Amino acid sequence: MYKLNLILFSCFLFWFSSTKGQDLSSTLQGILEKNYPDKTGPGAVIYVLEGQKVSSASTGLASLKSKENIDIHMPFRMASVSKQFTAFAIYQLANNQKLNLNQRIDYYFPTLNSNVGAITIKQLLNHCSGIADYENLMGDKWTVQLTDADVLKIIEPVTETYFPIGSKFRYSNTAYCLLALIIEKVSNQSYPSYMQRHVFQYLGMKNSLIMSKERVPNPRAYGYHPDKGKFIFADQSLTSGTMGDGGVYTTASDYAIWLGHLSKLLSNPIGQDFYFWNANRFPINLNVSYSFGWFIGKDKAGEDILFHSGESTGFHNIVVFYPIKGKSVSMFSNRDDLLIAGVFDEVMEALDIEIEGLENEKLFHWLGKVYANKL
Repeated sequence: MYKLNLILFSCFLFWFSSTKGQDLSSTLQGILEKNYPDKTGPGAVIYVLEGQKVSSASTGLASLKSKENIDIHMPFRMASVSKQFTAFAIYQLANNQKLNLNQRIDYYFPTLNSNVGAITIKQLLNHCSGIADYENLMGDKWTVQLTDADVLKIIEPVTETYFPIGSKFRYSNTAYCLLALIIEKVSNQSYPSYMQRHVFQYLGMKNSLIMSKERVPNPRAYGYHPDKGKFIFADQSLTSGTMGDGGVYTTASDYAIWLGHLSKLLSNPIGQDFYFWNANRFPINLNVSYSFGWFIGKDKAGEDILFHSGESTGFHNIVVFYPIKGKSVSMFSNRDDLLIAGVFDEVMEALDIEIEGLENEKLFHWLGKVYANKL
């Protein structure tokens, strides 16, 4: 009788957990369909991971031409969410004593002016280098997509940083383009090859890659921009070819694998990995800091919560992540309107997640101001 009761109780727990997951998926689907009612246009996917329990929802088309539907297995361009992968590669190389985070970058780039070359790898990682924004220095001469190597050429003539190195936070895409080049120099591999072998294959992310001429995801979500009541194809720009700052393509299901691995690294508060990532934080304000490709804040209960978004031509993405609980919420969209800001806040409200210190801004909008250096 005891064994029978134990079996029945186990079955009840499984049913309850499954039903709860289905209920959340239904809630998420309802939020998406309310906000993205046109299923024949570009849309979005939401993926919630709570331990081993998965809830998800999706709507819209990955391609208006092929009519493929968005789902959790469709690769999206991650834009700045990619930075956490570049940072992880640097972390791997540092952990294997292949590089020193305190090394000046003119060790790798001797053509830089000495005032800029004095920046360290760690300062690139945590956006306190003050290095010039390559987007502001491009001018009109660029008619083809930039590479990370082009970014280096653009900043070589620069003689000063925005502020004394290491004294302030200023978000920088330039920094992560240079980090990709450092990964290449240290590993003697191309950045896409290193990431494929040592990150995506290592973690079992079978549908993830750095998009390049040699590696193009197929199928994938294509980007679109709203214009006078319709959507126009807007998949690439002149800066879409740089890799270290935004070149990752991944799926919602693959991304959950990545977060699961990161949770294992960071869930032990006395572990070496936890110490490494937390010891390298740089403050943005009293409530939020930055470390290795992630913003780190506190929720209303005082627990650490990581977050980041990505904004690129045709794509908007955002994720929040509890490393200790292994709980995460990610949303990928192949349309670059700002609808995602309200939708994601609605999802966070449904999950009772609130991040402190955002000055009553929607999370996506607050992050956009950080990227534009307007806070």
